[in-house]
Amino acid sequence: MKQYNFSNLLKLLDTDESKIFHTPEIVCKGDDFAIEGITYDSRKVEKNFVFFAIVGYKDDGSSYIADAINKGALAVISDSDKSIIYKEICAKNNVWLIILKNIRKFLAVVSGDYFGFPSKKLKMLGVTGTNGKTTISYLIKHMFDYLNINCGLIGTVDYITGKEKKVASLTTPDSVDIQSMLSEMVESGCKYCVMEVSSIALILDRVYGINYSAGVFSNLTSEHLDLHINMDNYFEAKKILFDNLGSDSVAVSNLDDEYGERILSSTKARKIYYKLDNDSGEKYKGIPLYVARNVKYSIEGLEFDLIYYNNRYKITSKLTGRFNIYNILAALSCVSELGFPLGDLIDSIKSFTPVNGRFNPIKLYNGAYAIIDYSHTSDSLKNAILAAKEILKMSNLNSRVITIFGCGGNKDRTKRPVMGKFAAEYSDYCIVTSDNPRYEDPYDIIKEILVGMKDKSNYEVEENREKAIKRGIEISKENDLILICGKGHENYQEIKGVRYHFDDREIVEKYNSMLQ
Repeated sequence: MKQYNFSNLLKLLDTDESKIFHTPEIVCKGDDFAIEGITYDSRKVEKNFVFFAIVGYKDDGSSYIADAINKGALAVISDSDKSIIYKEICAKNNVWLIILKNIRKFLAVVSGDYFGFPSKKLKMLGVTGTNGKTTISYLIKHMFDYLNINCGLIGTVDYITGKEKKVASLTTPDSVDIQSMLSEMVESGCKYCVMEVSSIALILDRVYGINYSAGVFSNLTSEHLDLHINMDNYFEAKKILFDNLGSDSVAVSNLDDEYGERILSSTKARKIYYKLDNDSGEKYKGIPLYVARNVKYSIEGLEFDLIYYNNRYKITSKLTGRFNIYNILAALSCVSELGFPLGDLIDSIKSFTPVNGRFNPIKLYNGAYAIIDYSHTSDSLKNAILAAKEILKMSNLNSRVITIFGCGGNKDRTKRPVMGKFAAEYSDYCIVTSDNPRYEDPYDIIKEILVGMKDKSNYEVEENREKAIKRGIEISKENDLILICGKGHENYQEIKGVRYHFDDREIVEKYNSMLQ
């Protein structure tokens, strides 16, 4: 990477775009220097770094300014007026101190400039919604892989830059990490990047300045209301992605979702819709429409007819469940509308295998199946249970769905009784257990779940997640489906700030071996 000096960063404050940062206050001036790194995490600061001291929801980055300077930071940019108290230490150490508003936007702009604006060298595809983002993103990447086109991926499970595959830490990481990974993708010869775009990333400007060639909307259900407060705010956060699409972009949306039309209401992009079970697969209000009909499921996979402009195509997949029909339609319509042959994309779906932790079936010694699934919202839990019920119905099996689930701690509490209600209402039997309690008492979380199950008796409580999984296997019979929900790909349990190794799949395999 070319040398990038602090003077290059300062020039960004003099551009027309700088008006969004209001009037920056340069409290202390230092010397120009070659920037060796940019971060908002003081623990990552090294010599010749720029430290962005940002006021967060739980912490104030200005509290770590002295620590950052001691580690070698030569510039501090903050949005906190409290930072002025560090004027003396900055002056003493020849450190720049700048206070400005909209600091997250500025961090995104600086990060893009520092890494040479790699997003401009890629076709960026953004996927947003409450559920389905991960599978849709992996489907899109798989389609490009099938076409021998290099495509990077940034999402909940993995970051794939072409050079390497990393375990993801956030659905959408901070702007510095995003730009760094996009730069790696460019160096690795990637032409496309598909990215899960969370509502948090959108309102915190982590993807600010990235021009997307396509945006995909899956659905919107209650989630993150601890942050957004209500569904209107949550919707407006998601809508940012589509409002910022250009006229040469594609906007793909789920017409069956209550927000599916409204989320595209202000977009300049070309609109595309997808849905299930419609009489026509031609157009909706003049907009191209991808429709699935004649759906069939089994535990091994699914098939359906795709209707597009009155043409009929047979789709077969190793995925299963109604929600995966939507995921396939979303990915298929996005890549097809970017100009790639629909026939080749349909062929690629046949070889796609489920993403780790997304409705992964494991056959047990007694003929039952354990299904590992990430469903951790009320709607995704409901969809997973209904998908399991539909599989049994279509297979003419009079078997049970046994659901094992909990709720994460220190997160949206409003969904807990709703998840309890859905689990008890749609499952044949439930085992309520612990998820990632974080700093909460697991039993306090369980009590809130049980509020939604107060009129039901088809459940038991086992706080210990390993024992709950063992119990589910012990009570299962041939052809029963044991849904183990909430953690999916995660291989840990977070308790009192410590992550302990815990993998649902490993626990299933352990007791499947022991009990046979």
